Amino acid sequence: MGKRRKRQEWLIGDVFVVRQLDEMCSLGQVLTLMMPNVVSCAFFDIRLSCDEANGAIELSLQQLIAVMSVTRERLDFGEWTIVGHQHVTLDRELWPNEEFRQNRWIGAKISDAGIAVSFLNAFYGLVPWDAWKDPQYFDKLLAFPGRRPKNVVLTRPQ
Repeated sequence: MGKRRKRQEWLIGDVFVVRQLDEMCSLGQVLTLMMPNVVSCAFFDIRLSCDEANGAIELSLQQLIAVMSVTRERLDFGEWTIVGHQHVTLDRELWPNEEFRQNRWIGAKISDAGIAVSFLNAFYGLVPWDAWKDPQYFDKLLAFPGRRPKNVVLTRPQ
C-alpha cells in the first residue's frame, strides 16, 4: 500500500513552489478557490533553488507568465509546497475565468494541475513547447499572448 501524504493547509494569497524536471522551482500564488476542487493560480517567471524559496520574493505583473484554474490536489497534498503568503495584487480582470463567476462558473476552463507543471517545464526549455496535439496549446496559456520565451524547444518548424 502506498504512503499516505499529510494534507497541507493553504489560503488565498499563499505563495508556493512548483518543482520542475531540473530540480529547480518556479513560483505560483493562490488567487481564489473557484469551486470545491478547483483553485485559480498565477504563475511567475521566477526560478530558484527549491531550498532557498521563501515568500519574501516580490511577485510582479512584469513576471506573470500564466493564470490558470487547476485541480487542487497538488496544493492539498503538498506537492506544491507553500513557502509564504502575500496579498494578492493581481487585478481581478486578469484572473482566469472571472467572466464566468456570476453564472456559477458555467463555461469556465479548468485544467489538471499537471498541465501547469508541463507548461512551466516547457516555458523553461526543459520539454518541447509544441509537443501537444495543438502545437500552440501552451501559447494559449500565456497570460500575455505573444510573450513566448525565446529559449523554448520546438519539435516542428515554425
